[in-house]
Parts: sequence; C-alpha cells; structure tokens
Amino acid sequence: MTPPLPQASLSLLHEAATSLRLPDRSRFVGEHIEGLHLRGATLGQPLFERCTLQRSALEGCDMSGVRFFERTVVDACQFTRVDFRASGLNDTVFRGCVFDTCDFRQSRFDACVLDGCTFINCRIVDTGMPAHATTGCRFEGVLKDVRFVAAGAPALLDADFSGCVLDYVSFENCRLDKVIPPRDPRHVYLPDIAARARRALEAVSAAPADAATKVLTRRLRRYAQLQGDILNLDNLRHVEEPAVAEALIAALVGRG
Repeated sequence: MTPPLPQASLSLLHEAATSLRLPDRSRFVGEHIEGLHLRGATLGQPLFERCTLQRSALEGCDMSGVRFFERTVVDACQFTRVDFRASGLNDTVFRGCVFDTCDFRQSRFDACVLDGCTFINCRIVDTGMPAHATTGCRFEGVLKDVRFVAAGAPALLDADFSGCVLDYVSFENCRLDKVIPPRDPRHVYLPDIAARARRALEAVSAAPADAATKVLTRRLRRYAQLQGDILNLDNLRHVEEPAVAEALIAALVGRG
C-alpha cells in the first residue's frame, strides 16, 4: 500500500484542464477535502481513512474500486455519472449527498449510514442496504434485487420510493410506517402484511389440504414473519404459479 498522499494530489485534479489519473490505490488518511470539483477524472481505486469529503462535486469520474475506512464522512456532495462499481462503501457516513445516474454494481452498502441522500436513476443491483441506518433518503428509477436489512431489533426504514420501481426488492426486519411507497401501479404497500397473512392463514386452515393450498400456506407463513412489505405484483406473478400468485394477491391485497 502506498504511503498517505497529501490533499494537494486531489487539488491537482481539480485544477487540471484535462483529466489526470492518480496513482493506483492512492491512500488518504485524516484529510479534510472541501470544495473539490472534478470532471472526467480517473481516481485509480483510492483508499480513504478517517477523511471528510465535503461540499464537493464529481461528474463523469471513475471511482470504481474506491474503499472507505474508519468512519469516513461524505457530506453535501454531488456525484453525477460517477462509476462506483465494485466499491467498498461500508463504515462510511453519507449525509445530504445526491447521486445522479451513478453505477453501484458490485458495491456494498451494508454497514454505511445513509442520511438525507438522494439516488436518481442509479444502477443499484444485487446488494444489501442498511435499513436501520437509512433515514430521509429518496430513490428514483429502478432498484433491482436489493435487500433492505435491519440488524438487531426491527428498524424503522425512512425512505421515499414514490418515484421508484422496486424490482425483486425485499425488506427484512424493517418496519415501513415511514416509507413513501412507489406511485407505480404495479406496487402494493402493505405495512401490515403480517396481520393480513395471519388472517389469511386462519381462512386457509379450513380449506382442503391439496398441493396448491400447502404452497399457499408456506408463503403466507413467510409473510406473517415480516414487519412490512411492498409487493411488486408483476414480480409475484413471475415467480409463483398462476393459481398461487392470484391466491396470494386475493389473500393479502384483496383483489385478483
């Protein structure tokens, strides 16, 4: 690992008329970086430890492979078309940041804090989000195969999905009372899904125990363990047999 580089290295990128490239895996320790503006820069998988990046704007930059360590804080920053692929965003506090059309594929959010951040048309795919540490955030565009997971006791997720499509998104150990659900008509907001599932189980228990009923019972038992959910009905119909899907929709939503 290279020794810590001074803040001047980033200042050179800010001042350059054309894109420069930092040495690969440049390491910044304890730096306060403020008012940085970069366009089209390649940062070469940098490492930030105990740093603060504040009121800065990056546009069209390659930050793929970036690593944040030891509670780095990213505050009031704007990231536009930034490549964050395969990045380690854990142990980081993101506060009041805007991410517009950024690529987060193969990146991990599990142990970071997301406070008042906005994600607009970003590629967030097949990853976990920290429900217990997500407050006042807004998501627009498509989230695909994303798991909002709360560690420990059930947590209150505070997020606005009104402009979002949730494609195979799950909520584990999350209360959804403060969530604004998607406006997209494919979605059904069910903060009380456990109670609905338990009522449906009581009704199903009186039905003949055929194969379809057994599958329906297993699915309802799983929903009865959730704190809340937002169903994408298209997703549900895709993964379940038609009869089971429609029975679940009738039981949990009240329509076929």
